[in-house]
Amino acid sequence: MLEVKKYINFQGKTIGMDCPAECQNIEHYNNYKKEISYQYNSRGFRDTEWPKDLTNVIWCLGDSFTVGIGQPIEETWPKLLESKLKKRCINLGSDGCSNDTIALRAQEICKLYQPKYIIIMWSYFHRRKKNEDIHFDKKDFGHDKDLVNFLKNFNIVKNLPTQVINCLIPNAFIDNKKHMDYFFSKNNIENILLFDQLDYARDYHHFDIKTSECISNLIVEKIKDIDKLSK
Repeated sequence: MLEVKKYINFQGKTIGMDCPAECQNIEHYNNYKKEISYQYNSRGFRDTEWPKDLTNVIWCLGDSFTVGIGQPIEETWPKLLESKLKKRCINLGSDGCSNDTIALRAQEICKLYQPKYIIIMWSYFHRRKKNEDIHFDKKDFGHDKDLVNFLKNFNIVKNLPTQVINCLIPNAFIDNKKHMDYFFSKNNIENILLFDQLDYARDYHHFDIKTSECISNLIVEKIKDIDKLSK
């Protein structure tokens, strides 16, 4: 589970939506000035190799917004978090990742490494894991089922024996935000860091440095609050 075989040791200048044929705005793409390259480690994640000592690392889970598609790697939120905290932050983001897979990865990390912190940036609610991650499950699809599936995964990680900080990508439940807000309040889903998309990466879908700075700052403050309470 803690590897993505198709990206093991991948290197390139474009990937996924971050290319002229797949981007959401070709003019924006062509005018984007920052240099971007993609280098994936031996586990298939856009990160350097893991350190031998994993006792004090912070694990960052999510989808392509965590990978940092369309961004220079140093401007992704896990790398900014690493710089701000002066602690190794391991990026376990993968393109198209479902919340089912994210929850499974969190459970495996807890079982194998007994982490102090896991940071989760939850993905689109309509994604499912059916042998592999898919955009949506035609046999189990709809607003209510999407929210129930998210609640299942949220409760799984909430009960893990570690500190989990939850974030939610912008527009994770695109079709009906009021419905989502009501569902969250009804089911006592609290302490999720919500944030707006302030800018666009090269592909004009994912967020860029301003948004990465925003969410990394929110995470830093959350960690400070937790550390104060634990003293």
